[in-house]
Amino acid sequence: MGLFGSKSVIGIDIGSHAIKAVELTPVGSRYRVLHSGTADTPPGSVKEGIVVEPQGVGAAIRGLLATSGIKANRVVSAVGGQAVIVRELKLPSMSEEELKQAARFEAERYIPYGVKEVNMDFDVIGETTEENQKKMVVLLVAARRETVDKHVQALEVAGLEPFVLDVESFAVMRSLDPQAHTNGQSEAAVLVDLGAETSDIVITEAGQLRLTRNVGIGGDALTRAIATRLELEFKSAEQLKEEKGIVLLEGEPLPDDRTVLSLHEVMLPILGDLATEIRRSLDYFQTRWRESRVGRIVLSGGTAKLQNLDRFLSLELGVETVVGDPFLSCDVAERVLPSAIRKDTASSMTTAVGLAMRGAVER
Repeated sequence: MGLFGSKSVIGIDIGSHAIKAVELTPVGSRYRVLHSGTADTPPGSVKEGIVVEPQGVGAAIRGLLATSGIKANRVVSAVGGQAVIVRELKLPSMSEEELKQAARFEAERYIPYGVKEVNMDFDVIGETTEENQKKMVVLLVAARRETVDKHVQALEVAGLEPFVLDVESFAVMRSLDPQAHTNGQSEAAVLVDLGAETSDIVITEAGQLRLTRNVGIGGDALTRAIATRLELEFKSAEQLKEEKGIVLLEGEPLPDDRTVLSLHEVMLPILGDLATEIRRSLDYFQTRWRESRVGRIVLSGGTAKLQNLDRFLSLELGVETVVGDPFLSCDVAERVLPSAIRKDTASSMTTAVGLAMRGAVER
């Protein structure tokens, strides 16, 4: 996988419902967005974050590149959700060769299939002291080889040259970092990436990953609940959610539109479950890092656009919650991405932007 050629890099996020692409180039400490676009994922071709039909996905990516005006072919993409396992290990100091063996041995405890079936990588991210013994803090990442191969195959079918396969939660951290910390790097932040089928809850502090969890709550759960209650087809329920979905807040006037009231009642139990999962992550984080303080929750993904969701979670969790904008570190011309479209789509482009940033650094 070559690292040379065009200075621009494409980040491609392959989701269950949509494929997002962003092409950018580094300009000093910032980035310039050259092109961006989205396309529908062929139905059934991606399940639970895993590409199952590479040919169909590749054809859809090829069409997206054409309509978006993207000419570059060097791409960074990512696996995520239940397709990838991320674990923090604490190991005694050892040589790199010994670490490779130890990481593989430790991986067997976490991987529900044979180690020989996975692609695995690790990185030493720091050190700590436990019981007067210095230990290395190692971040282990593993994904099933078949999953990686099909993902790469889809990119190659599209005529692209994949040179980095990242992890979605890392891309989210990268693109939302400027918005994640309200007091420099001294406070921890919770990043909640709301996908169609599942959501990632990521806690980061001082530039380090502290916790990552994947939970089975996503935008589709809201849509299915609406479809069931109102006896609608899935697509009609999705459209209604986007047009009239509002999270109503206690103490504020109720709307006259009964459809808005009905949608709120249907969505509220699921959003309550989401708040519970975030709270569990916060509680676990605080038990491990007692001196740390979470200053902000940042939402991303398509469902982050649901009106008042940020205010609802802020009230439920007692932590300031905002909707993320991954383009804060980017210069975006109006002709490339009109401000109205940027406002509507920015949160859903978070992973794609973070992937393109990774490629710009490693080119």
